[in-house]
Amino acid sequence: MESNLSDLEKLDDLRQKGILTEAEFQTKKTQILNQFGENKINQAKQSKKLKDEKNAKGCMKFFLIIILVFFILVFIIIVFGGNNKNSKTDSIVETSQSSTTINEIAKLEKELENNKLTKVQREEIEIEIKSIRTLEFAEKNISAWDRSNPKLVHAIKKTMNSPDSFEHIETTFDYKKNKVEATMTFRGNNAVGGTVLNVVKGIFDYDGNLLEIKDTK
Repeated sequence: MESNLSDLEKLDDLRQKGILTEAEFQTKKTQILNQFGENKINQAKQSKKLKDEKNAKGCMKFFLIIILVFFILVFIIIVFGGNNKNSKTDSIVETSQSSTTINEIAKLEKELENNKLTKVQREEIEIEIKSIRTLEFAEKNISAWDRSNPKLVHAIKKTMNSPDSFEHIETTFDYKKNKVEATMTFRGNNAVGGTVLNVVKGIFDYDGNLLEIKDTK
């Protein structure tokens, strides 16, 4: 704008000195003013373009954030929803298996009420019942990691001076007619801090309930 004003002042000076006629002055003046107007229009267009580009970038950033949040939510739903679904499925399967086992045992026990059974037939049915109970007990009450019984381990740790020193060595299971005897060998620190070897026996029913603990020493 200052450049345009300077040009007009120069033209006016030339006109006053008689170098430019009035007509030439007006023509030049019109050209300068037109150029000034075009510059203003171009500046306005450029400003609008920059503003539009800025708004477009802002909108793009906003949409990218929305998309990112959407994918995060989908990931969370898939991971945690899938785990919950698997947990529910496992629970349903386990309940179904337990029901099937109970039904099988009930059916076999009903057969034992038949007075016409021979001794051999009766023994075979009792063996089958014991096998079903043994398998179910093992699946629900024996750790797949170290073959220990978690309930017996927990009960023993509660009686120890230093529960953190507990080290499971071995657990064997003896399946009786109406109970299961678990003999567990383990190490642990005694009252004076020395490491000792201990053996205990846990008595369970076939539902997995710990009924009694005996010290074998």
